[in-house]
Amino acid sequence: MKKMSLRIKAIVFAIALGTIPVILTGAITFFLANQSITSYVINYQETRALATANEVSNFMLERYQDIKQLASLSILNDPRVSQTTSTIQKEAILDKYIEEDEGYDSIAVADLKGNTIFQSTGEKIVDLGKQDYFQEVTKTNQAVIMQPIKSSLDGKYALFTAAPVVDVNTNETIAVIRTRTPITYLEQTFKETQKKLTRSSEGLKKEEFHLIDGNGKFFSATEIEQIGRDAASDFSVFAKMQANKKIDSAIDIDRIDGAKQLLTYAPIEALENIPELGWSVIIANDTKNVFAPQQELLYTLMSGVGFTATLVSAIAIFWARRTTRSVNHIVRAIASSSSQIAVTVEQQERIASQQLYAVDRAASTMNELSESSKACASEAEAAAFGAAQALKLAAGGSQAVDNTLKEMATLTENVGAIQKQILHLSDQTDRIGNISSLVSDLANQTNMLALNAAVEAVRAGESGKGFAVVASEIRKLADRSKESASNINALVAEIQKAITSTATVTDDGTKTVENGVKIARKTADAFAGVAGAIDRIAANSKQISVTSKNQAIAIQDVVESVNSLHLATQETASGISQVKLGIAQLNQAAQNLKSAV
Repeated sequence: MKKMSLRIKAIVFAIALGTIPVILTGAITFFLANQSITSYVINYQETRALATANEVSNFMLERYQDIKQLASLSILNDPRVSQTTSTIQKEAILDKYIEEDEGYDSIAVADLKGNTIFQSTGEKIVDLGKQDYFQEVTKTNQAVIMQPIKSSLDGKYALFTAAPVVDVNTNETIAVIRTRTPITYLEQTFKETQKKLTRSSEGLKKEEFHLIDGNGKFFSATEIEQIGRDAASDFSVFAKMQANKKIDSAIDIDRIDGAKQLLTYAPIEALENIPELGWSVIIANDTKNVFAPQQELLYTLMSGVGFTATLVSAIAIFWARRTTRSVNHIVRAIASSSSQIAVTVEQQERIASQQLYAVDRAASTMNELSESSKACASEAEAAAFGAAQALKLAAGGSQAVDNTLKEMATLTENVGAIQKQILHLSDQTDRIGNISSLVSDLANQTNMLALNAAVEAVRAGESGKGFAVVASEIRKLADRSKESASNINALVAEIQKAITSTATVTDDGTKTVENGVKIARKTADAFAGVAGAIDRIAANSKQISVTSKNQAIAIQDVVESVNSLHLATQETASGISQVKLGIAQLNQAAQNLKSAV
């Protein structure tokens, strides 16, 4: 690419500039259209599958209603009508019903033992009692629709419905009627519907339909060889779709021909009171058919891009030749100018180097001054901080002295209160002593009275013995009272002595407290003086700190200005070097461009 000439490069660039937008536009268009078409195809096929499922549901509803209607014919459930109608007439009625209502190929009526009573025209029907549908009807006494049954004669599947015939008089089951519908009739109905819906698209005409019974096996399919096969074996996504029980689409491989197909699954839901059979339908179509419009769109876009590239290439070659001629003249002018500019830039580079050296020296000096100023500011700030701490301590000491004074005052009050209590206690003790002395006197008098009473009792003789005993007891009590009074007097004397000692100690304590108060007041005055001095020191230190900080900030601003100037000078010198290098490269590029052009 480097060896290519400017003309070739211009042509390549012009072609790329013209074709890349077209390619991008085409890719985006194809992407959006592909999504839209894919969504349309899936929606269409899901609609087809849902319509087919509904068609089968309606078909089954008709069969179910028909068998119940047949079971209620008067020739079957009314004994009087049945007896007056011959077997030939009954068979004719069944043949007419088959003729008027398409799809049926056989109708038969059997007794409860399974023996055929009469039937429509055709091969003779025997052993109905062995059939599953017959046994189900006799067991449940309800109309039934059975899973499709494969014929042992021709291998074709048929749908059987059966219902009990109930006597209108006794309301008892007297017979069983059954109908047979070949699945080929249902297939023909699908083909006619498909033909009508796909007239406008050849790809959609190739879609394949599949009907799956409750056992998961195909009983009807476009590809005959699929009938009777397990659906899960032919389509790997069938089991997952069946488990979800809702309409769904996916890409899978057809096991018959190996083609990639778009599959759409739809469950067939039972209507009204029809028994649930678990049937489902699958619509399949090869992806090459359903997505054919995408391929056509891709071919169209590729053709358009090819045509655009050819047209742009021709235009690019024409304009590239004209442009390169003008470039030649411009390159020569650039080469001449770049040489002159290189000389001027070299002179500017020398001047810038000298300026850078001068600014570098100034920056170093200012940095040293800034460091000294910062150190001074730090020392001043530390001194201010220490003074503030000392002031806090002095304030704390002063507060402690104040608290001591308050406690001393409280202590003085408490000591005074104690003195009052001691005086009161002394007075009470004196009263107790007086009372004790009175008790002692009363005891002495009582003793004397008891003694006199004893003497009188002796004089009285036998009649005074009882009184003598009482007088003796009174003397004992008087002695005990006297003894107790003596003990109380002794205790009162000891208490009085203790009170006297306490009063003496209290007086000493009062004097001590008064001395402590005087000392605390002197200490408070001393702390107040210290706090004032420290406060003045703190104020001066703070002012010094503020001044030092302002000086450091001012010096820092000068340092930053010098550094900015230094940086600007460096950038100028670097810029001049870059310009010099750029001019050299421009000169070289001009020479290369000149050679390339």
